[in-house]
Amino acid sequence: MAVRILLVEDDAFLAFDLCQLLEQAGFLVVGPASSSASALTLFAQSSCDAAILDVQLGRGDTSELVARKLVARGTPFVTVTGYSQEQRPDVFAGSPVFSKPVCFADLLAALQRYLGAQ
Repeated sequence: MAVRILLVEDDAFLAFDLCQLLEQAGFLVVGPASSSASALTLFAQSSCDAAILDVQLGRGDTSELVARKLVARGTPFVTVTGYSQEQRPDVFAGSPVFSKPVCFADLLAALQRYLGAQ
């Protein structure tokens, strides 16, 4: 059974590219969600094995609550963001971080390594 990845990203072009990348690598994508509310709904309705989270989702919205839910459930996630470490909430500290613009090959390799270590 394919690994299910929750994708939380408000940039439609990047979300599309990430969906294609993940699907080509054999993952099943849950989402993408462009807001914390839609991400939390998807998280509640669908199981996921891991997640890719953008920190800042626009209009003052962040994925911090989503990250907290993932941590509480023991679900691993990686972070894709333009924010520095100091700008990210503490809940993101333990996750691998990829700066925008994202190198897709590095993200995919790290995601696969990270999931293999879980």
